[in-house]
Formats: sequence, C-alpha cells, structure tokens
Amino acid sequence: MYKKKIKLASVIITYNRISEARAQMDIIKEAWQPLFGSINIYHEFNGEKKWYPKKYREDFLHRHRSMSHLVGATYMLNQGIKHVLESGKKYDYIIATSADVWFYDSDKLKRIIKTCQEKRFQLATSLWGLTVLATEFFIITPELAKKVFPLKYTQRASQYRLIEWIHLSKIAIFEAIFTLKIMRVLKNPNKIYLIPGRRTVWPKNRYHSANFYASHHDQHSRKKNLIPKIRTVLGSKIENMPSLNKFLFS
Repeated sequence: MYKKKIKLASVIITYNRISEARAQMDIIKEAWQPLFGSINIYHEFNGEKKWYPKKYREDFLHRHRSMSHLVGATYMLNQGIKHVLESGKKYDYIIATSADVWFYDSDKLKRIIKTCQEKRFQLATSLWGLTVLATEFFIITPELAKKVFPLKYTQRASQYRLIEWIHLSKIAIFEAIFTLKIMRVLKNPNKIYLIPGRRTVWPKNRYHSANFYASHHDQHSRKKNLIPKIRTVLGSKIENMPSLNKFLFS
C-alpha cells in the first residue's frame, strides 16, 4: 500500500451503453477502491431517462440533454471534469472513461498511478496510431485538468489544418482537439506517461489489451476475449459484481 492514501475521481460519460457502464462501476467499486483511499464516481449521462431511471453505484449522477456524438462527448467530458474540480474535494487524480471501458486489472492501475506519482507525470494515456492521444481512458492530475478543460469542439474544429487532416484520415477529431490542448499546456511530451501494454493503439488492439483492458462495442467480441481470463484477474472480487456477471455470463 502507499504511504499516503490516494484519492481518485472517476468520470464516466454515457449515452446508451448502460450495461457496460454499470459493469464498469462494479469494477471501480470492487476492484479499484480497496487499493486506494477513496474513489468517487461522477456519472455524466445524456441518454433517455427511461434507459437509466436511477443511480446504480455512482456517487453523483448528472443528466444532460442529448446531442450529436462528438458535441455530446465533448460537453459531458467538460462537465464531468468541471463537477470534479468544483466539488470542493481534494483528489490526487481524475480518471476519465467512456462508458464501455473496463480497466479490470486494479494492480496494474495501481502501478500506473504509482509511476505517475514517483516520476511526476501529469497525464497517463495511450497514443492512437502515433498521432493523437486517446480520450476513452486517461488519468490526469487536477492541476493539469484545470488548464486543459473545457475543450471547445465547435470553435477549435475549424482552426487547425491538423484537424482537417485527421478528419480526412478518419481519426477522431475529439482526440485531436484534446491532444492539441494538452501539448499547448505541457509543451513537453515527456510529461505524458504512455500506459504499458497499451502505449500505442492500432486496429489489432483497439478494443482489447489482454488481461487488463476492454472497450469493445460488440458484446460477443467482449465475451470472447474476456471470459477465458477475467475470473483469474479479478479473483473473488467478481462475486460482488452483479452487472459485470450479468453482462458476461447471462
């Protein structure tokens, strides 16, 4: 264990991947939380209320109006970071995730955060195709988050030729905006920690990194990749994860 207990804020953004989001909350509360001082989940949701009528295991649920995909994702991430920063709580790190991301090896997560602490990395994430920084899962210090957010999708999308090139290359504009803002603030890429085992994301590992990470959009593929090993990774903690069990085994 750490000499100092780490306080984390988890920001989850969700539109319609409700089952995946519930399972992710199981992982956070049952696998992550015992290794850290505390974790508060801030759930930003812009789907229909009938899809998700009440809270599950999040500490804070914020509902938003539905928007187009990129605008909605940007808005909810901005709001989630804002809610964390304005909460009055002192967090050491913010972990932002899409609803369908499961980082289920908590020991690996602990090692990543320990490395960030010891080497003073302000951001941990992955590179998408050696071009942009991933946004579906990243760890950021509150100090850096204050300087980077809010991201302004509608204003920035037309300002940079890089954005146009990335759009033509079918790489997400959202990630490009995030990358440009990060690099403008940090200036030095050596302040960014690329996650071991997922430093660079290519088509072959886009949705899965063995034994610790899953973000499949297809339920069958997720089951195929995870079922053989996930019980071994999670151990007895999986018994207290009803939504994850329902998703994978029912």
